[in-house]
Amino acid sequence: MQQNYTYGDPHTAIPCAGVDGSRVISFFIFNTDVHMHVYPDDGEQAADPVVIERLDRALDAARLRCLEFEHAFSRTRPDSDISRAHAAAPDPVRVDPRTAELVTLAKGYCAASGGLFDITMGTVTSLWDFHHGVVPGSLALSRALPHVDYRRVQVGADTDGCPTLSILDPDAILDLGGVAKGYIADDIACLLEGRQVSRFALNLGGNVLVRGGRTADPSHGRPHAGMPWNIGIVNPRDDAHSRAIVALADGSVVTSGVSERSFTRGGVTYHHILDPATGLPAETDAASATIVAPRSLDCDGCSTTVLMMGARRGIDFVEGIPGVEAVIIDRDDEVLWTSGLEDRLSLVPTLPRW
Repeated sequence: MQQNYTYGDPHTAIPCAGVDGSRVISFFIFNTDVHMHVYPDDGEQAADPVVIERLDRALDAARLRCLEFEHAFSRTRPDSDISRAHAAAPDPVRVDPRTAELVTLAKGYCAASGGLFDITMGTVTSLWDFHHGVVPGSLALSRALPHVDYRRVQVGADTDGCPTLSILDPDAILDLGGVAKGYIADDIACLLEGRQVSRFALNLGGNVLVRGGRTADPSHGRPHAGMPWNIGIVNPRDDAHSRAIVALADGSVVTSGVSERSFTRGGVTYHHILDPATGLPAETDAASATIVAPRSLDCDGCSTTVLMMGARRGIDFVEGIPGVEAVIIDRDDEVLWTSGLEDRLSLVPTLPRW
């Protein structure tokens, strides 16, 4: 069933009834659209005022948590943990424990990727403008690249034991955008479960996280509750349609694609997945990489790396990570997937263009 969403102010958004029996809240934050569905437990009635109040309180708590994370993680808010660390660099500043945790986890993904993923790539991405088609000059890139090094970001503690964050290179730009939404989605999932919500579906600007399977609906072929959601993977050649569908009752799905942000100038197409070694769009035969995992953070941490690795190498890389699966669509429209998705993946043919 389809529903149109209005993404409003996260300070004033309120829950409402979804067409599928859920309670839903939608708002714009983290520079993206967020919407969250929560569902009654088995045996509960969606119209029960007591149920509605419990679900709405949980959604409002999730909204407030998002505002907390925006305040901590934003690179543009002058009072955020990240902005304060930049202003004080190279000296440490006290930060929210969750900021320290996210930076520590993110550095782990940087190391595991061999540097293909780097949380200081803001140093280079800030030179590009994909909205207006601006390509940085070679001199500007050559000056920025020496300041791309996640190892120059350190998490510590002060004499009182409070967590601190320091950016040892004042010319480096720390940007947690590549992993923050996954961390936030996982945190919100824990928050909802702590409020006795066992079935929900979250979408934080493409970070999809689901729990508990779908509600029962015999009229739509779901005689029992708990059946998997069908999550579409966008066709890189036609973003109005899916190229594959993953069946998932519990877990997260995140896709990175070269067509998400790109422009053509002088006959050359530039995409936003930049190589930390060159500062230029990564050379890869993969058009999109989708990661499926229990944690949304793992999806974020792997998707860009896998895309840059290319189709075959990316699949082999993910096969070596327990509990994590991948679907890669290459530039020739071929779909590759890891062995753990064999029984949960269905393909959708690409429609011809007339």
